[in-house]
Amino acid sequence: MRTIRTVVAAAVTVVTVVGTLGLTAAPAAAGTQIAGVHDRHQARTMPQFHYVINVRVPQNSRLTLYYSSRFDHARRFVTVRAGSGQGTLDECAKNRGVLPVGRYTVRFWPNYRAGNPAVRGDVWRISDRVCRNRKTVRNDLFIHSSGVPGAPFRHYRTLGCIKVDQADRARLAAAWRSAWGNTRGRLIVTRRQGR
Repeated sequence: MRTIRTVVAAAVTVVTVVGTLGLTAAPAAAGTQIAGVHDRHQARTMPQFHYVINVRVPQNSRLTLYYSSRFDHARRFVTVRAGSGQGTLDECAKNRGVLPVGRYTVRFWPNYRAGNPAVRGDVWRISDRVCRNRKTVRNDLFIHSSGVPGAPFRHYRTLGCIKVDQADRARLAAAWRSAWGNTRGRLIVTRRQGR
């Protein structure tokens, strides 16, 4: 009986630690994710991505999906590594710069097959945005991986979209499909100093 109680206590501790790490730590490598329960609010809300740009290494940034479960009142999260742009932090550099800071709407497009071959499979369409110079429109933006499932993944560089590896995209898509109110969602983009 004492052994069973010890195992249960250890399991609770692990869940608590993972939940805490998910809110503060960036994943170390492709395919690494941190997941857990963010809170247990009674009110359910639509899925929301938070993309935090690492200003020192934009291709080693962090994307977190917060979503309400259909099955209980818990709000969960999945955090993965992501990248945006070609290395420049100029958000007005079309097809080269990172995604502009701000709020967006997103819609999930399962098994998308149009346009750029890199943007195939499960993707999220990000709303257009005028960058801070009030002239350049950043459009044709997605959260995507490197083509259809099974395509080789080599890097996190993009033409301004948010890019994740294949395994992480599958995890995010599975979480999105299980979310309450998943017909549409939000994206919040911020910046931080990082390693």
